[in-house]
Amino acid sequence: MTPLAGKVVLITGASAGIGRATAVALANAGARIIATGRRHAALEQLREQCGKDKIDTLAGDLNDADFVDALARKAGGVDILVNNAGILKYEPVMEVTFAECEATFRTNVLASFRVMQAVARAMVERKRGHIIVMSSIAAREVYQLGAIYCATKHALSALTRSFRIELQGFGIKVTEIAPGMVDTDIRARSDHPRVLEALKVRKFGPLTSEEVAEAVVYAAQADPNCCPDLIELRPQGAA
Repeated sequence: MTPLAGKVVLITGASAGIGRATAVALANAGARIIATGRRHAALEQLREQCGKDKIDTLAGDLNDADFVDALARKAGGVDILVNNAGILKYEPVMEVTFAECEATFRTNVLASFRVMQAVARAMVERKRGHIIVMSSIAAREVYQLGAIYCATKHALSALTRSFRIELQGFGIKVTEIAPGMVDTDIRARSDHPRVLEALKVRKFGPLTSEEVAEAVVYAAQADPNCCPDLIELRPQGAA
């Protein structure tokens, strides 16, 4: 028997990067996956990679309340939610437009809250479940060029801790995973010259999506009485 045999896991942001790597890792650990993301073609490629008998997919935008309602209905009996979807753009704080700020908060905070709350309702009724939230080292630090992203991750971390406090009485675990720098497609929008220069001179290698996925698998497999509250991951040499 594989460690997560019989478990059903919903993963958001599963079409690329950490979400995709997490879907593969959890499927290999025996879980049945419901994968969602915006790109239908990428989700179909994920199904081909993992085996169509292991993954169901549902493409859509988590900023769409109707889509989240449909997703929650499809995932009504899930054992684990991996709340991973997010967007990122590094740039100087004085150059961020209000529209960019609003869009980042809408996806990283409001959509994440909507998904967690919708899925948690069914978990509360069953009195069991596990919510794993992908935040960031940026949830506890503030650095140049990352003002809005850091602010959203601070907010997401606060929500995560609130869910943990309020849901633990229903037998529900809530885990926050906070990676440092991970090179994925999420950085493609960060094209400001100051950002590119900062990335060029960094003295450490970034984490891989697969390394972050290993932390998700660890948390998902923890014994029933063990709740990993916070797992921070940094590239070696980045402390």
